[in-house]
Amino acid sequence: MDHCLAIPASTTRHTVARLAAVAVVAGCVAALIAPCAFAYKTGKTHKETKRSESHEIEGLEGQWRDAMVKGDTPALDKLLADDFLAISANGTLSDKEQYIHRVEVRENAFTTIEPLDIKVRILPSTAIVTSQVRVIGLLDHRPIDGVYRYTKVYRRGSAGQWVVLNFEATRVSGSRTDQTEMHPGMPLDTSHAH
Repeated sequence: MDHCLAIPASTTRHTVARLAAVAVVAGCVAALIAPCAFAYKTGKTHKETKRSESHEIEGLEGQWRDAMVKGDTPALDKLLADDFLAISANGTLSDKEQYIHRVEVRENAFTTIEPLDIKVRILPSTAIVTSQVRVIGLLDHRPIDGVYRYTKVYRRGSAGQWVVLNFEATRVSGSRTDQTEMHPGMPLDTSHAH
């Protein structure tokens, strides 16, 4: 069955223009209402979803801090993406295997990682964390005690879970020995590349 809008020949161009304008406005209103209807149907607004994801990332940040202090390498293994890369505060570049190994052998061992500030930015399949923490412990077997900033990038995995893709730390302040004895980082050893 064909549906056709018949416009009488006596109709003016002005009336046709008005009808077209009404159709455009109706389309715009429908486009604005549809997301609201979807949000109502799902029960969450875009802002609520971002807030929920932000809280989820903050929880993962807590799990990461706990795993680092406890030396819990199985927990770290779950949190880190397979293609994870880290740049420590002394410039050491590590892949996932190297990062976990340094924690496992207590080359990097921390007694305190206390969050002072945390900001989470949620994007469609990525979360970016910037944080300031007080850290006490060992970095490459050398004592550290200071305030550090770090940036961490999370990626949503194929099953919907968040994993850490990248981590980079920078010292903000520390004790005199921490500042003067910070040794340069080690380059990434690619001899075992897969």
